[in-house]
Amino acid sequence: MKTVVVGAVVLLVLPVALVLMGAAVVVSTFSGGAAQAVCTVPDDPSASAVILTDGDPAGEGGVGFALPPPGTPRLASLRNPAASIPDDVKALYVAAADRYYLPWTVLAGIGMAETAHGRTRATSSAGAQGLMQFMPATWAAYGIDGSGDGRADIRNDADSVMSAANYLTASGVTAGVDGVRRALFAYNRADWYVNDVLYYAAAYGGGVVAGDPADCGIGGVGNPAVPALPNQQIATVLAFATAQLGEPYVYGANGPSAWDCSAFTRAAFAQIGITLPRTAAAQQNWVAQGNGYRVPLGQEQPGDLIFTDSYLGPNRVGHVMIVFDPAAQLTIEVGGSPVGHYDYGYWTDRPLFSIWRVGAVA
Repeated sequence: MKTVVVGAVVLLVLPVALVLMGAAVVVSTFSGGAAQAVCTVPDDPSASAVILTDGDPAGEGGVGFALPPPGTPRLASLRNPAASIPDDVKALYVAAADRYYLPWTVLAGIGMAETAHGRTRATSSAGAQGLMQFMPATWAAYGIDGSGDGRADIRNDADSVMSAANYLTASGVTAGVDGVRRALFAYNRADWYVNDVLYYAAAYGGGVVAGDPADCGIGGVGNPAVPALPNQQIATVLAFATAQLGEPYVYGANGPSAWDCSAFTRAAFAQIGITLPRTAAAQQNWVAQGNGYRVPLGQEQPGDLIFTDSYLGPNRVGHVMIVFDPAAQLTIEVGGSPVGHYDYGYWTDRPLFSIWRVGAVA
């Protein structure tokens, strides 16, 4: 047995395992080089981002991006200009936008494209209903109560608008400008519709989406064949994280003396030459695109990343943690509290809880 010092962390190197500050790390037998990263991220993703301030919509990471401009083709917006919005309907757009951290104008764009803000409410020939024209099957999956009466009613205006925001979020609207277009295309599968909505949104004032412009978009289950990170690299990640113990959480902070959750994980993996996106949701999408793979609860190892929904609601990843000691279900993380070790068992019943292993990619 020999002792190795990495930064301020002492590692005891054993024949079959490596012990880091009490956390067992399974030995990697991979001895080759790194694989090519899928969906590479700029070293400075903030270069294409809007840095959010207290006056902007809140969003994990403190970054966002402007709504994309309309393109071509367009259809309805060529003959129907953006109509005035009744005050009660605009209030619904604003309330849903505040809850889901979207610009209210994108909801107004949909409302204009679908029913001119409720002026034409007939059930469509395809069967779509309500202010935001939901198909019943889509409503069954994404319809929620927006009025507070305990029911999700497809014909209730508050429910319809809140459900539209819910559906856009679940469809990846916060994943950069391409994510906005994909989410709108999911709403109505026509390019002219996407451009009509963006045209109307711009007419109502545009705005900023709280999300990551470097987001790769919604991924799958990753790539289990990607080479594993060598133990020494995992140790380096955890050594950096451990050196930050006690440093404060600050919304949108990027270090080096204060952090939010995703800036912390991004900085830790940067120590081994891996550039993660800026926000928690974007980091999960990056791994899921093929830069690692999902790990079942109970098979996690130190250095794995845990993602979960949090203050951003049940349909959006808003927090990321690094597994430190699986036996004790301890992370090393920052999120509302200073950098420290916390029990990730607290999160395991959350809708979006998942564990991912980053591969040896560069």
